[in-house]
Amino acid sequence: MLAGCSREPAMSVVTGTITLDGQVVEGGVIRFVPSNGESQPADSPIVKGTYSLTVSPGEKKVEIFWAKSKSGAPIDTASQGTDELVQMIPAEFNTQTTLLHTVADAQEVKDFALKTK
Repeated sequence: MLAGCSREPAMSVVTGTITLDGQVVEGGVIRFVPSNGESQPADSPIVKGTYSLTVSPGEKKVEIFWAKSKSGAPIDTASQGTDELVQMIPAEFNTQTTLLHTVADAQEVKDFALKTK
């Protein structure tokens, strides 16, 4: 019996912190989208300004989302859809992102210090 060699694509772990105008981004999601469209995007929750995700190497468009309820009430599954949400991160960092990052073949740290001014 011949033993086959299944080669999994190389993956990298990227961790870091995210701030907006010097303040920690308390929640939300960060997404790395392959610039060439040849692999799947990778998402990670942002918890108290930090994230960690596993993604294939290569150039990525980076999208960062963080919404709060307009009333200031916590967002949970019970109130979801009943309170208007306000996107805290400008569109240039998510739906119209200008952020790019090239992921290497190993574990790396990539911080994002976003500025609205």
